Amino acid sequence: MFWNGVTIEPVLQDVSGEQLGMGSHIAMDARLDIHARGFWEPQRAAFFDVRVFHPNADCYRDKKLVQIYQNHENEKRRLYSRRTLDIEQGTFTPFSSSGGMGKECLHFHSRLAGLLAAMKGESYSTTISWIRARTSFTLLRSALVCLRGSRSRNFKSVIGNIDLHICSKLFLDKMLSRK
Repeated sequence: MFWNGVTIEPVLQDVSGEQLGMGSHIAMDARLDIHARGFWEPQRAAFFDVRVFHPNADCYRDKKLVQIYQNHENEKRRLYSRRTLDIEQGTFTPFSSSGGMGKECLHFHSRLAGLLAAMKGESYSTTISWIRARTSFTLLRSALVCLRGSRSRNFKSVIGNIDLHICSKLFLDKMLSRK
């Protein structure tokens, strides 16, 4: 695969005398959501932090959706960017989602679709459709777990042996049969 060493919620290295930017998160047990080696550049650590929010909440009433995405991404960047660049020697990508995507999230999905399409020998459009469908169902599953609690402790998804073209066709057929 084109990236490896994927870990969930890795603990960041401790800050030991480094001068980080104002507002940087310097706690000893700081964590980001995902770490993958080689996603943006070969052999370079890539850290990702995801924020899911409800765009219709009262606190966002007077803001445009694009502005909300940008505010969340800027806040995460302010907290973790210097630390991941200076201490972890990696890249940092914050993204936020509410079912839609901010600028950083779109960039991430485009890169992921390009890499998966090349690896699987599929078209980019089929792959990005599959990723968007998976993301939508994952967000829906997360919302349902928040509402009713979990019934299963271990849900694992394996990308290596999935035929993206068949999955996309099945998804489209299912959606069209509902109309």
